Amino acid sequence: MAQKDYRAERQDYKTPADLYKPLLQLAGIKQFHLDVCCSEKNIPALWHYIDGKHNGLIENWHGYCFMNPPFKFTKFWVQKAVEEANKGAVVYSVLPADRLETKYYQEYILKNKNCLFAFLPGKVGFIVPGQELEEIKPSQKIMIAIFGNGTYIQGTKVLWDMTRPFGTVAFKGRS
Repeated sequence: MAQKDYRAERQDYKTPADLYKPLLQLAGIKQFHLDVCCSEKNIPALWHYIDGKHNGLIENWHGYCFMNPPFKFTKFWVQKAVEEANKGAVVYSVLPADRLETKYYQEYILKNKNCLFAFLPGKVGFIVPGQELEEIKPSQKIMIAIFGNGTYIQGTKVLWDMTRPFGTVAFKGRS
């Protein structure tokens, strides 16, 4: 059996369906309008800002967006998500849950009245490019953050029922 290649310097992990499918269901859509920071097309989306063709950090976002940023550069992607949400995009984000003490997490997520967030129990694994058929090894504590304008956030369901592998996750937000 092949060894998992989880290296800190890698920034191109793919998002497993167990993470993005419940977000699609929560949004009530079949695909996102835009995957803002992918290295390959692995999320159902109309458009993909793939590295080398588009730079999601400088281009405009629109509609329902999906964001699983390179964790090494989370700060810049979270800041951009807030900016784009303020212009009307709704951004569903998969983020590391171990950065809560940072200023940008405090300001952009925890104290942001236009952000809903949930911490997933346990660790989550990601798909290593080239090892798509291998079993996914849980490796990282994850949070889901949804950035949107106040109207959207007020109408969002409070509970997100993820049947597997996480159970029921309650979203928290500031009112």
